[in-house]
Amino acid sequence: MARNDKTANHGNVATRVLQVLRVNVYEEAIERAVAVLRSGYIGQGPVAKELEEYFRQVSGSPWNTTVNSGTSALHLAVILAGVDAGDEVITTAQTMMATSHAVLMQRATPIFADVQPLTGNIDPKDIEHRITKHTKAIIVVHWAGYPCDMDEIHAIAQKHNLVVIEDAAHAIGAKYKGRPVGSMSPFTCFSFQAVKHITGGDGGMLSMLKETDNAEASRLRWFGIDREKRKPTLLGEHEWNVTRLGYKYHMNDIAAALTLGNLKHLDEILGRRKEIAARYRRAFAGVKGMTLLENKNDRQSANWLFTVLVERREDFLRLLHSQGIYASVIHLRIDRNDLYGGERRDLPNLEKFTELHVSLPVHEGLRDEDVEHIISTVTKGW
Repeated sequence: MARNDKTANHGNVATRVLQVLRVNVYEEAIERAVAVLRSGYIGQGPVAKELEEYFRQVSGSPWNTTVNSGTSALHLAVILAGVDAGDEVITTAQTMMATSHAVLMQRATPIFADVQPLTGNIDPKDIEHRITKHTKAIIVVHWAGYPCDMDEIHAIAQKHNLVVIEDAAHAIGAKYKGRPVGSMSPFTCFSFQAVKHITGGDGGMLSMLKETDNAEASRLRWFGIDREKRKPTLLGEHEWNVTRLGYKYHMNDIAAALTLGNLKHLDEILGRRKEIAARYRRAFAGVKGMTLLENKNDRQSANWLFTVLVERREDFLRLLHSQGIYASVIHLRIDRNDLYGGERRDLPNLEKFTELHVSLPVHEGLRDEDVEHIISTVTKGW
């Protein structure tokens, strides 16, 4: 595995800097990318196709389309869900802006529901009263990799004839009641951005339950051109007929090679993160001023983050930073940006979550002694 460890001087003692997020690139991924670079063909090609086929094992869906970012996957999902100008999409503000940007890109309006105080996930109990005649879809975010209450959300969607889109940027490999995230809703969006579990430098995947949606996504990601049906000509330029606006959202084979090479190690990555999270849970149970998030037996988190709720958060962060532990708030609620309307007070659980949440390092780059250093520092108090 390629490493990017750093050291810092804390009190004249050299200490490893323990980053909250860390880029992990396996040698296999590097070798695959080099092979593509040497092949003479680096655009969307056979490696992207191989990645799509391999990803079936991860998503549990037979239909997977590679794209150049998780944001592109979200935008295509919103388009395929039929969202257009004047529509509304119920979603969460506890996320990166990409989730709701995809809605705005269709000239629709994101409607923010509250979160559950002990998961950071959208609260199904706060969804239904926000549904109007303009509501077209629900976008959920599996915060930190912990799956949302999908049965309850699907029941609401079915009752009101709404499309469910899952933002699974944090949740590759997560499971809900034995089902992989990616196999439950019409559209599930994954990210291979630089600091995700699996990176391709950047990139994304759109997993779908219908073959027709997959075919349309494949066209839309490349200007609306059907690459499978275009016809070669003597002139060299293929013949095609574009009938719908498309985008330049396709993934190239360099990114696909990096993603595929890293993806082969997903079980190893998830296993290490699960082990670290379990150690934290045992050690932090009962720590004064700290509340652990929910961890139900009916679902498996991907543990992209290990988020906790902490009193006197700034004191907590100062202590950890002084010991070379770079815990961080990820992410601050997006609804207070002017783009989304600015200040609001109708999300009380999110108010509390925003004041208290912070994430600790949980990645596979941590050594056992690093984990013990984090535990020791936290349990001494702040």
